[in-house]
Amino acid sequence: MNIEQLSTMTESELHARANAHLEHLDSETESHQDKQHHVTQAQLYLAELDRRKQAQERTESGKIAQRDYKLEIWVIVLIGAELVLAIVAILFGWVEGKKQMDVLDKLNQSSAATAATLTAVRRAQEGSLDTQKHTLENIITMNDALQEQIDWNFADVLQMNFSSGDGRFSLVYRGRTNLFLWGSRFDGESPVIQQKAAALTLGNRYDFDISRIQKRLFEKMTEGSHAQIPFELYLRAANGTKYVAKATLMLTRQKDNGMIWCETIVITRKQW
Repeated sequence: MNIEQLSTMTESELHARANAHLEHLDSETESHQDKQHHVTQAQLYLAELDRRKQAQERTESGKIAQRDYKLEIWVIVLIGAELVLAIVAILFGWVEGKKQMDVLDKLNQSSAATAATLTAVRRAQEGSLDTQKHTLENIITMNDALQEQIDWNFADVLQMNFSSGDGRFSLVYRGRTNLFLWGSRFDGESPVIQQKAAALTLGNRYDFDISRIQKRLFEKMTEGSHAQIPFELYLRAANGTKYVAKATLMLTRQKDNGMIWCETIVITRKQW
């Protein structure tokens, strides 16, 4: 075998040849000289395999070195480009910063002028607000005075008519504006609120029956004695203002019946 034949053999063929010679070492019929020959032949093939492996490793190392060299060149180029871009960015930033400073100076001047204008406007608005506040206070005062006058008118136009001791009496309205009766409360009992109001117009009357309360009080009264029945009426004007009319019925027992009369009715604005 010559060098050309050895170099053209594949790795599997070299492994097969080396194994074939090594197998002869276990044979007892082989002489020492023959075994030595087989060892030399096996070493030849194994050395070729090792040479090829080292050559392949050198080739791979060369490729890696070449790749690393290219990468180093690219890194150097990129660093140089980054430096150039950084210098350009610094110059551009300086120019733009100068422009922005000029704009900010103009904005500061404009803001100062605007602040002065707003201060003047605020002072004018505060003066106008004070004027409106005083006007509103005057309107509220006038409205309260007018409302009080209306309340007094309501108090004057509510009158009570009583029957002869049968526990009934009537509310007569003498006013010119409509008033609505929504409910009542007698002798501290729970208020009775109607789902539909009774309209009180000029000359209109509304009847109340307190015979149950009168009977209950008569059981505790002696002839000629007196009892008080406080009551409240829940009213609402046409404009939505709510009122509570308060008064006290005076009950006097006379044998089996009684006499009822009413003290002055007081009307106040009150939510109910």
